[in-house]
Amino acid sequence: TFNSHPYVMTAMNEFLQRIDAPEIEAVYKGLDEIWEGRARALNRSLAEHNFPLQVSCLQSIWTVLYTRAGCYHWMFQFYLRAEGLMLSWVGSGRFIFSHAYRDEDFREVADRIVTAARKMAADGWWWSDHHSSDRDIDRAIMKRALSVLFSRTPGTP
Repeated sequence: TFNSHPYVMTAMNEFLQRIDAPEIEAVYKGLDEIWEGRARALNRSLAEHNFPLQVSCLQSIWTVLYTRAGCYHWMFQFYLRAEGLMLSWVGSGRFIFSHAYRDEDFREVADRIVTAARKMAADGWWWSDHHSSDRDIDRAIMKRALSVLFSRTPGTP
């Protein structure tokens, strides 16, 4: 509740007073099916291109999930940004969409997600040896970092 901030509490009070009104119920009717259908379509497209990611949703709140281990998945947010899309919080892999999105609006977003993944693949960042786990990759990165850190002679940057 953002520490019971008066603006948030006022907005929530308005929401709770109106949620049961027929015109508001109509807005929410069928949203699960709409957004789940959009997620299925995007996941089909991502799988057809063999990209190591998929999406999961709770209506219009979406999470990007990676389907195989890799060290550079975090860079996907920058490819998305280059296509005009921003994750809601850096590192979260989360999109939050307006319920007002029409199918044609969402197709544009889905196309941008696929384009970002395609460009990332073309640049070689979806690299994976298909045998490593996330834990193996974390260990390898730590070993490299430690070897660099301890290979320096004192007094050198």
